[in-house]
Amino acid sequence: MPERPLAMFAMTAENVPWIFPPEVLARLRACVDIDPGLVAEDFTAPRVREALAGVEILITGWGCPRLDAAVLDAAPELRAVLHAAGSVKGFATPALWERGIAVSSAAGANALPVAEYALAMILLAGKDLFAHRDRFRTDRAFPMGDILPGVGNFGRRVGIVGASRIGRRLIELLRPSTCGRAWPTRT
Repeated sequence: MPERPLAMFAMTAENVPWIFPPEVLARLRACVDIDPGLVAEDFTAPRVREALAGVEILITGWGCPRLDAAVLDAAPELRAVLHAAGSVKGFATPALWERGIAVSSAAGANALPVAEYALAMILLAGKDLFAHRDRFRTDRAFPMGDILPGVGNFGRRVGIVGASRIGRRLIELLRPSTCGRAWPTRT
C-alpha cells in the first residue's frame, strides 16, 4: 500500500469536528496521514511550525491564517491547499500562487446552499415575516386584516449585485418566482 501524504488542518480548531464529523474524518484519514489534534490556527506556534516541514497538503477552512512567504518557506514539501469552504482570498497570498501550489476550494459546492438561503430570506422578507414574528411575540395575536395588504412577493423587484457563483445560482433559483427581477449587467 502506498504511503499516505502528510496533511495538516489550518483553520479555527472548533471548526474541525463540525466540518469533519467522525465518519468524514475516518474517510479523510484513509487518504492522508493527519493528526486531528494538530490544527494550525497560528503558523508561528512551535508545534505547528515543526510539523509544517513535512506537510504536503494543508486542509484549510474558516479561520485559516495567511499563507505568506514565511509560512511557505517553512513548508517546503507543500504541494496542495484544499479549502473546505468558499473563497481563499482571506488567506492566499501572491507567494502561494507564485510557487505553483495547487489550490482547491468548495466555493462551487457551497454556492447552492448559500443561494438557497438567500432565496429563502428574500421570499420571507417580501412577506414581511420578521415584522410579523416580532408583532406576534409582542401581541400574541396575528390579526390577518391588518398585515396582509401589501405583503407578498408578486411583482416585487429583486436586485442581485454581482454575478458571482452564488449570485448566478440565486438568479437561477429566482427565475420561476413571481418576483420582478433586476439582474446586473457585465461591464
